[in-house]
Amino acid sequence: MGIHTNVTLHSKPSYTPLRQDSFNMQFITFKNLTDKGGDMCCHGIPYAEFDRTGHWGIWNFMRIFEASRHAITMKNDIFRLTFESKDYTLMTRRQKFKFGQRFHDNISLFSRFLPKVTYEVVEIGNSTFTIHQQLFDNLSGSSEIFAECLTRVVHVNLKTKQHEALNPEVIDRYSDLYGKTSAIWHVKNIFPDDVKKMPSYTMSVRVPYSDIDFMQRMSHASYCKYYTDCATNAIDAGVYRHFEQDICWYPILEVDIEYRDGLAAGEMFEVQTWQDDENLQHLFFETRSKGDVINRASFVMGLEKSKKNRHSKI
Repeated sequence: MGIHTNVTLHSKPSYTPLRQDSFNMQFITFKNLTDKGGDMCCHGIPYAEFDRTGHWGIWNFMRIFEASRHAITMKNDIFRLTFESKDYTLMTRRQKFKFGQRFHDNISLFSRFLPKVTYEVVEIGNSTFTIHQQLFDNLSGSSEIFAECLTRVVHVNLKTKQHEALNPEVIDRYSDLYGKTSAIWHVKNIFPDDVKKMPSYTMSVRVPYSDIDFMQRMSHASYCKYYTDCATNAIDAGVYRHFEQDICWYPILEVDIEYRDGLAAGEMFEVQTWQDDENLQHLFFETRSKGDVINRASFVMGLEKSKKNRHSKI
């Protein structure tokens, strides 16, 4: 799960500058690459990315940010310094998404939009680093931010399953971003303490092969597909207050996800959801497999339902 790259270094690692500041892949172009980030430009939004309401599905949108993180991180030579042997890897532990109102108003199957995702390393800790990504419209060239994401990545020992300190050369290279205490991740709890006392809805799923990424684990973006499915089922079952229809008709304004483990194809898991007792906008989700928590998430929802075929709803 997350960014898994096993690299064996047979001698003391040293920093090697990027050999190129741009490259092309299928449907996307990467530009302005540096040791701290770069830009990913997409040549449109594929038809298959739109959801059952005719708008950009949240799980598909999140894949754009996921692709940017994977590709730019793998291309950036400085990250090779985080690996001392095949026993170490990088894993995504936390993500926070925010969506501007124009994201919901302007991006749909019937509009023209060329996604441009910027990627920047903004913070380094003893065993973690944080990536900041933003979504722009490359067609208009506007500086307006349609969506953004903060992702916390940790350096993990695969044998002990514990966090391990980053290579000192990484911290030295990013000394201007280093901080022992995170200024970004000071809010640690995804759930309120009393969430288990609220009415809830639970659904069971077997991980389909179509949700598996190239590291043979269920992709991060796929979890949000099941969050929204579970939310719609909760609406049908009368568990949520206020919401009356498919959750995709209501704009998601914020998403906060904590990842603890991953899932492989064929594994069974449960998704449970609650709605905050006091604030109708707050929805909570927990994914479990064999009794273990895989991840937790909270959504901040817009309360006004969008009009059919006029606004995007994710």
